[in-house]
Amino acid sequence: MTLQLSEECLERQTILVCPFCHSSRIVKHGRTSANTLRYRCLSCKRTWVKDGCSRPGPDLGALAESYLSGSSYRDLRSLYRSSPIRINQKLREYLAGCSSWEEYLDACTPKHESRLIHLVGRKFKAKVNDSGEHSMYLALAIDALSTVVLGFEIGDCESENVWLSLLDRMNCRGFACPTFMSYGFKVVEDALKVVFPYSETLHNFTRTYYDKQLKEELSHSFDTRKLILEAVRDNINDGSCRLEDYLVIFKDKRMKQIVLNSKEYFLRRLQERMIQQPCTRFEGLLGAFEKRFEKFHMIKYDPYPVVNAWIAWWMLDPLPIGFSRLSLYLQCPCETHFRNFNCGTLPRPLQLPLDDPATRNFVVELAVRSLQIPVK
Repeated sequence: MTLQLSEECLERQTILVCPFCHSSRIVKHGRTSANTLRYRCLSCKRTWVKDGCSRPGPDLGALAESYLSGSSYRDLRSLYRSSPIRINQKLREYLAGCSSWEEYLDACTPKHESRLIHLVGRKFKAKVNDSGEHSMYLALAIDALSTVVLGFEIGDCESENVWLSLLDRMNCRGFACPTFMSYGFKVVEDALKVVFPYSETLHNFTRTYYDKQLKEELSHSFDTRKLILEAVRDNINDGSCRLEDYLVIFKDKRMKQIVLNSKEYFLRRLQERMIQQPCTRFEGLLGAFEKRFEKFHMIKYDPYPVVNAWIAWWMLDPLPIGFSRLSLYLQCPCETHFRNFNCGTLPRPLQLPLDDPATRNFVVELAVRSLQIPVK
C-alpha cells in the first residue's frame, strides 16, 4: 500500500508525455503482471510502462500513414500482425481520434488571405448507415498558390446547401479572398453570391487562357529577368505571408536577389510545372482522391474520419522540393508530419540560412507558383 501511494505521489509531481508522439494526453491503462503502472496515449493510442519493461504496442501512426498512402490490409499485416477485421478496427479508432484538418489549419496561422481559391468537387463511393445510396459528394476549397485544402464538406450529392455550409464556415473562420474560381456550376455561384457577395467569380477557362499566354511568353521571350520580376512582384503583392520570422527574407529585395541568382533553376521549374499542370495543381489532388477512395473499404462506415485524415496526410507530406503544401501556404519552411497532426503539434519553422539550397528551392517555388496564378 505504501509503495502504491509513493508511486501516485511521484506521478503527480511529474508531467507525463507520450514517448512516441510526445503528446500530454495520457491516461492510466491498468497494471502489468509485475504491478507496474501502464499508460496509454489518447493521441497515438500506444501503451507503455514508465520503466520501459513492457513491449510497446504497434505503431498506429505508421499503420495509418501506410493505409492512407494506398496500402491494403494484407500489406499492413507486416506492420501489425493481426486479422484484417482487427486492423480495420484499430485504424478506425485511430482516424476517429485525429484532429479536424480545418481546426489544425486555423491553429497554424492567425489569418487566412488567399489571392485565388478554387471551388471544386468530386463524387465518391460510400455507404453510410446501411443506406441504399452508394455515392457521396466532396466539396473542396483549395488555395491556388499552395494547393492546400482550406475547407471541405461532405454531402449526399452536390447541392447549394453543401456549398453554403462550406463557404459559411470559411466566412466564420475569417477567410478573405477577392476572387474565387470554379467550373461555373450554378449551385456554386449561387452559394458564393450569398456568402461572399463582394468577391469576383471566374470560370476555369480564364486560367486556361492565361496558361496559353504564359506558355507563349515563355517560348518566345528571352527576357528572363522580366519574368522573374513579375513573379516576385506577384508574390509580394499577395499579402498572404503570415510568419514574421520570414518577412525579412521573403518580402523585400532579398527574395528578388535569391530568384535572380537562380535564373536557370527558375526557368526549369516553371517549364516543369507548365508541362505537369494536371499533377501540380488541384487536378492532381482530385485525381489522387479518386484513385485512392475507390479502394477505401472503411469509407462505408463513416466517410468523415477517412477523408479528413487523407486530406491532412496529403497536405503534410513533403513535395519533391522537400517541403509540404502547408509550408508553401504558410510561406515559411516548416517541418511537418502526419503524426504531429494527430497529436495537435503545430509545424516547426526551420531557420534556414539565405545561402542554403533548400532556401533557394523554397523561394523559387513560391515565385513560380505566384506567376502561374491568373489573377494580378
